[in-house]
Amino acid sequence: MATKTSLLHIISDERTSNLFKSIALTQGDVLISRLKLTRRQYYSSIFLLKQAGLVKREKGVYLLTVFGRVFYNAVTDLETKLEDALNNYWKLKAIDAIQLSSIEESKEVIYALIDDQEIRSLLLHHAEHRHKSPNKKNRSAPPQITKQEDW
Repeated sequence: MATKTSLLHIISDERTSNLFKSIALTQGDVLISRLKLTRRQYYSSIFLLKQAGLVKREKGVYLLTVFGRVFYNAVTDLETKLEDALNNYWKLKAIDAIQLSSIEESKEVIYALIDDQEIRSLLLHHAEHRHKSPNKKNRSAPPQITKQEDW
């Protein structure tokens, strides 16, 4: 059975990830030469994909399993979200750098900088919770230690 770690390893390995995506998009008609893999690299990656339960061999062709199709959709969603975050990287860094004192200022900056609805929604949610949380106690003073007579 696959684990989260083994699945993350598969998608983080460029060779195996490309082979997996190629199988998903071509319904198994994958040419090793197109992926620029050696036979050893190809079969090593296929082994990892089969071991994780992502692909199966049927009539001489590798196909995604049902789990593989679900995983493929999750990976493409994740890649899209990562691309969106990376495309907004410098805007997000700017929001981090600005010290905003009110929820209104936060909303104004977020609406001005962020076009992506999902990222904007996440930031607005975070800003509302940050500004609604009660003032934290002064942490500059060390906690008082009481002496207990009977240890």
